Amino acid sequence: MSGTWESQNKVLPGVYLNIKTNEPLSITPGDRGTVLLLQEMDAGTDGEIYEASALEANWPEGTAEADKLLTKEALKLAKTVLIYKLPDSHTEAHVTAALETAKTVFFNVLCYPYDGDGKAANKAAIVSWIKAMREDEGRGCQAVLANQEADYEGVINVTQGIKMSGGTELTAAQVTAWVAGATAGASITTSNTGTKYVDAVDVIPRMSKSQMETAVKAGQFIFKVDTSQNVTAVYDINSLVSTTVEKGKLFTKNRIVRTLDNIRNDITTIYESSYIGKINNDANGRNLLKASLSEYFTELQNMGAIQNFDPADITVEAGVDFDAVVVTIAIQPVDSVEKIYITVNLS
Repeated sequence: MSGTWESQNKVLPGVYLNIKTNEPLSITPGDRGTVLLLQEMDAGTDGEIYEASALEANWPEGTAEADKLLTKEALKLAKTVLIYKLPDSHTEAHVTAALETAKTVFFNVLCYPYDGDGKAANKAAIVSWIKAMREDEGRGCQAVLANQEADYEGVINVTQGIKMSGGTELTAAQVTAWVAGATAGASITTSNTGTKYVDAVDVIPRMSKSQMETAVKAGQFIFKVDTSQNVTAVYDINSLVSTTVEKGKLFTKNRIVRTLDNIRNDITTIYESSYIGKINNDANGRNLLKASLSEYFTELQNMGAIQNFDPADITVEAGVDFDAVVVTIAIQPVDSVEKIYITVNLS
């Protein structure tokens, strides 16, 4: 078990992490690449999960090509798509049931490719669920939704449609599948800023520079098209706009969120598999944990995910309860070079 904490009052054994801007918790880095797609399909059994990858897919018999579209979009950059079958004309209750199942499924990004009338409550339920998963359950995951101003680092807000090379037009709701795949498939050392949307030739609607700036300030994940009809992501950001001292601008960047989420998931896995119930909570045991953390963060630094790490940045102390420890780690996540300011002197 894991989650966040304010005081040392937890009941269940586990890892409870607080990640803040000025003191971010920064053990082999885990793999990424899995999308959980909540989708209506004509074929298959409601509530079942069907798995697809670039190599193979276990589609239910009789699945129409139209029902494979979103999975194919996600797989342009994701490794695996888990398709949870929603019933036709699904309701909030169906989405709630899907989210209950999702608690027991490993994934990096949840995608809900629906918008418009009757879907607002479903999207709001997903936002609340993602917040609970991240803050109460300690799961490092995000959701991708269309036209949802969640103002939260765990939710990515897609607001544009895409025109494909064959003439097909995808709505913003359908484009969430590609964004989810790009987010899940990106490593902790890469950003999706400037990532090309393969087979796309235009953006619906197009935006001027000032409109793009307004959209980015509003926490929207948007696209642009160049004169050669290349469509690319403008800025790899999430919907967070109300930054604070503890949750600063860094948290608006999805690369940073991916780094912190992987750290959260990795430390939980290492602790639960190698330490909990196996190592004494004494000086020697805590030194073993510190050594493992030091090795892990050194590897992250070698990968280019963090920088300026020093083992002295880690402290492992006994907690209030006899079986608790408090770990404090200071890291500096590395962001991609996305803004370069150049001064040109004209004479």
